[in-house]
Amino acid sequence: MALARAALLALALHAAAHAALFHRGDSTPSQRGSAISLRKRVHVNTLITAPGTMELEYGGSFSWNGGFTFPMALHYTPEGPYAWWGRTEFALNFDSLAHDSATQFGDRITAAATCVVHDGDKLDIAIAPQASFLLRGDSGARLGATGIARYDVGRSSAGVTFTWTGATHASPTNPAGIVDIGAGYGFRLLPSGPLSHLTPHANVLYEKATGADRQISFFEGIEYQVTDPFSVDFSFQHIAVVGGPRDTQFVVGITLYTPKLHRH
Repeated sequence: MALARAALLALALHAAAHAALFHRGDSTPSQRGSAISLRKRVHVNTLITAPGTMELEYGGSFSWNGGFTFPMALHYTPEGPYAWWGRTEFALNFDSLAHDSATQFGDRITAAATCVVHDGDKLDIAIAPQASFLLRGDSGARLGATGIARYDVGRSSAGVTFTWTGATHASPTNPAGIVDIGAGYGFRLLPSGPLSHLTPHANVLYEKATGADRQISFFEGIEYQVTDPFSVDFSFQHIAVVGGPRDTQFVVGITLYTPKLHRH
């Protein structure tokens, strides 16, 4: 627990040191750090972090319209014999830092608990209750859950997600309900050698918020597994290709895994 607190503190200090550089752009569900993290779960990252280890995701999303955000996510799966303590990953997603004539932290923090309810040879299924706590602009929270199904065969990984969240206090900028349906596919280029470290991937996402038109967005990218505990991902996000205001973003992200925190 001390290591987890230290990691959270390091994230906050690192973000604060860069705060003066950040500009806050428009915000949609697709732009949230938690959404980027979820998409990678269906084809690149593991469904949950290995029991007894921690995972840190950090990156930047740069929009063609000049806005950019820096989402962060921290994942930890305790080691244990139970579904809720051994097959459940606990995660915190920090919204981006922002600069609106004054340096500010992001407008929400999202917590999720991803439980693997089916662990098969090829098919894995997980359910993730989640809560987003709104820090400014809107009040209350968004509560909901995500279902994830992932199928791995050979060097291919594919998956689908379904997410619903509802607002405790709805407003024009905090819809009463949001439904996301996503699908993704990734393929590791070779079983060994330099190209085995590269995994091209693609996603499609359907989003519908109460009182708004539906949106369909597309994403494509490639992950480079530098070493076993460290990877870098480069991707493009084509937001609202169908419906809503369009935007294109370039996303760069890193993922770092820790060794087991407790040795027997």
